[in-house]
Amino acid sequence: MKRASAILTADWHTRASTPVCREDNFLEPFEEKVLFIKDLSQKHDCPVLLAGDVGDRHQWPNWLLEWFITLVREMNIIAIPGQHDIPNHRLEDINRSGVGVLSATDTIDLRMDPSVIALEKDFNLIAFPYSRPIDHFKIKGSLPVVAITHQMVIEDKPLWPGQEAIKGNQLLRKFPEYDLVLVGDNHNSFVAKYKGRVLVNPGSLMRTTSAQVDHKPRVYLWWADTNEVEAVYLPIKEGVVSREHIEVENERDERMEAYLERMETDYEIGFSYEKNLEKHLEVNKIEEEVETKIWENVV
Repeated sequence: MKRASAILTADWHTRASTPVCREDNFLEPFEEKVLFIKDLSQKHDCPVLLAGDVGDRHQWPNWLLEWFITLVREMNIIAIPGQHDIPNHRLEDINRSGVGVLSATDTIDLRMDPSVIALEKDFNLIAFPYSRPIDHFKIKGSLPVVAITHQMVIEDKPLWPGQEAIKGNQLLRKFPEYDLVLVGDNHNSFVAKYKGRVLVNPGSLMRTTSAQVDHKPRVYLWWADTNEVEAVYLPIKEGVVSREHIEVENERDERMEAYLERMETDYEIGFSYEKNLEKHLEVNKIEEEVETKIWENVV
């Protein structure tokens, strides 16, 4: 077996509650997948790169923190925060979050500063946490350079009508200094390539909506010397994701669409309330203090 340089993953969304679409004990398959990744990382003696949204909410109950810390003990997890990890979407408040506790206890190696180029065993790593989009850097040396980012990147088609997001191969063309780009936020799995460089969007660790009934959770092994990746599919059980809630969700979306039409807005329908709120705050000038209060009441 050729030792991999890193295991690539994203969007774990660790949570205390069970999603409405799940018909099992949600934490049991979550634990099974994490232990699978742990075993894989030990076999390859390599770090796990986690591209944001370690948790589903920025606040974790104490019992969930203890459970997670025990679960990932002896794993070398290098992570960046996603929007779900950050209180009020403000990076400076990260110490008030569950992920902040995981960082303070050395459970995960949380990377926050994109100006720091970290030398790992086989590669250089530059971290771009949520709200700090990937940018250009001049990097010296011959080792491969990895950018890890949490921002919406799509494979080809928009995920919803009117979505504006960069495609994987477009991002690779725009940032030629990176040999590998690891992306989180988009829960669909895909790989893009351009002139020998690779972008990996691992997708979500768990199936948390009825729309993900056919999703095949996976991680990717990456070899720095050849810049090649290989998908490793995680164990799943059939019949534990229910589609019975689709009609309920569609009715909810129809009501929301009708409401937004009455407001004469152009927000996308069918993605999430949080995404629509993010867009509203981007478009409208709102004082920072007010925006903080909004996020405090949302999450």
